[in-house]
Amino acid sequence: MKKLFALILTVVMIATMSTTAFAANTTEGEADITTSIAPTYTVTIPADVNVQFNATETSFGAIEVEASQIHPDKCIKVELTSDGKLENSIDATKVIPYAIKDSEGAAFASATYLTEGDKTELSIHITANDWNAAYAGDYSDTVTFTVSYEDK
Repeated sequence: MKKLFALILTVVMIATMSTTAFAANTTEGEADITTSIAPTYTVTIPADVNVQFNATETSFGAIEVEASQIHPDKCIKVELTSDGKLENSIDATKVIPYAIKDSEGAAFASATYLTEGDKTELSIHITANDWNAAYAGDYSDTVTFTVSYEDK
């Protein structure tokens, strides 16, 4: 009986013991998520063009921004350099003056662009009088386009 009483007492004692509760401490933290995109852009400039004899206006194509990821305070600048004279291949003193104009009819020297799809249509203009004064022969000139990334 002693053994039975000891066993019952042990079971009761175990049942009445307090149980310690363990709780995890709650903490907060922060994590930064970052990325960096280098500026990049693709600009298409006009290709070589053949001006037909007596044509007073010839399409020169377009300057167009094909892709653009630039900083908010920057722009893409395109400058055109030309002496505006087609030179005769036999005698460089014989020239045909020309002008490169935008779609508004203004002489084009430079423009700034911000986003993909920005474009400027260009054309070459030679007056009828300049055609009439020209000597026979082959004429050419080189137009230089300078593309730069600048502050707005």
